[in-house]
Amino acid sequence: MPAPSRPASLFRLDGSAAESDLLTPLSAEQISADRPVDLPGARARIVAGAFRTEAPQWLQHAEALGGGPLDLPSTLPFAVLLVPRPPWTYAVTWGAGHLVLNDEHVEQGFGLRFGIRRLDPFDLGLVASAALDVSARATQISIPGGGELSAFRLEPYGDLVHRLAGSADLTDLTYGRVTGKRYRIRVGTSLWAPLAKDPEAFLADLDAVGAVVDEPDEDSALRFIAQTRPMDRHHPLVPELERRLAEALGGSDALGLAWPSSAANDAENAGSFRITGLGPGGPIPVSGRLELDHLTTRLSGIPVERRLKALRAGRITTCADDAGAEPTGAPLPAARWLVFETTVEHTRYVFHQARWYRIGETYVAQMRDQVRDLVARKHVWPDITWKPSGQPDDEHRYCRRVAALAPGYLCLDKDFASTHLHPRFELCDVLGPEDELIHVKWLGRATAASHLYTQALVSAEALHDEPEALAQLADKVSALDPGRTLGGAPDTVVLAAAGRAWNVDELFTLSQVALLRLDRAVRSLRATLKFADIPHTAKKKRR
Repeated sequence: MPAPSRPASLFRLDGSAAESDLLTPLSAEQISADRPVDLPGARARIVAGAFRTEAPQWLQHAEALGGGPLDLPSTLPFAVLLVPRPPWTYAVTWGAGHLVLNDEHVEQGFGLRFGIRRLDPFDLGLVASAALDVSARATQISIPGGGELSAFRLEPYGDLVHRLAGSADLTDLTYGRVTGKRYRIRVGTSLWAPLAKDPEAFLADLDAVGAVVDEPDEDSALRFIAQTRPMDRHHPLVPELERRLAEALGGSDALGLAWPSSAANDAENAGSFRITGLGPGGPIPVSGRLELDHLTTRLSGIPVERRLKALRAGRITTCADDAGAEPTGAPLPAARWLVFETTVEHTRYVFHQARWYRIGETYVAQMRDQVRDLVARKHVWPDITWKPSGQPDDEHRYCRRVAALAPGYLCLDKDFASTHLHPRFELCDVLGPEDELIHVKWLGRATAASHLYTQALVSAEALHDEPEALAQLADKVSALDPGRTLGGAPDTVVLAAAGRAWNVDELFTLSQVALLRLDRAVRSLRATLKFADIPHTAKKKRR
């Protein structure tokens, strides 16, 4: 008996958009078929063809090393079937058909919503996620034989699951009813699953998928995935959210810097950055570390109503040299380097890597409770006030004062260690009297804690995993205090901050997400995370 269904990718599109807007522009040479299709009770449209490449970009390199010319023209076939099922239009794609769809009208997370309701949480094969924080961490874990959800070690807060694969119950579809079997589907923006070959059964499958996606998910073990999802670009709240973002682009504590996931390595190793297209005034070369002020200083001089347009036109390029002349990566939209959050009617919304996200109310409340308990672990700080001088080495001066005035404290700020895995890093800014690793930072902005978290984690991991790091710390302690020896690997990490208190109400939501992750990582290294509030006087405001 022939199979009743064949697998294909299914997308759901905005049914109110004109059909011509649902696809990207194609040339006549790329299209081999474009015609209406009469389905039972529905008028569909199929577009098919191929993308042709006469000479791949890498061809000259291959020919130079291969000793002669290579004839390598290629074609990438595609087919898309558009099926109106008001209020949606469904798109079934084969081959490279997904490249033909206009992303502006694609419902984000459509396939995931089906997967949340029908995937077996005890037989998942793949989970791909990204961190909703400034780390730009992306993770994909595969278990070929299938495993339960706990085996994929998802973070309890701030992980955006964007793809899943696994065994699913498809009794709603023709395949499941006819065969009685489960099927290994893939879900994300689209659903990859068997769809009926018979036209009438095919339309019934589309309607069944839509019904599953729109049904409640209270009984699903995977429902937590839907707590934080990207918002549709046409959501009615987006204009208000973008108005608030435009105002914040002139300078706001709710605005922060986040590296795009595709540029994380280049940004970490960059000698400089080049900002182009960000409003009038020409390119902005940035020597050393990219700071939020490099963007907001330019944007604050642009009228509020034109700031978002300027932001979306802007590009940031990582460079190897210190003058912004030797790019190491592609220019990326400036909007992907920013993070912003705001609250509308008790619900938190986050702009992250150029997308808006809605964070569930329960999720935020649970996270805040955990952070409140976490920052209550206090390290008693010496009564030494940090009086900002406005100088670039302000932090270093304060660390030296603490070491000079407080018994048992040693200043290691700017005294770098080096290992094979970490060529240049700080073990800590100050070592405490009980060998606490203390990392010091002025948190002028709610988002400034990210650098402190990164420094603390790198140090803790190096001292736990690399013997040479611990040996270097011992040598530095002996050099600063000849009568003192390190009593083994430090088991306490302290985050010491001035400028704002360690209080859940003072922390940016994404900083709270990252802080919970840091605590989990530090505990896995058999250490305890503590917090210190540094007495300080306020910085003078710039005129």
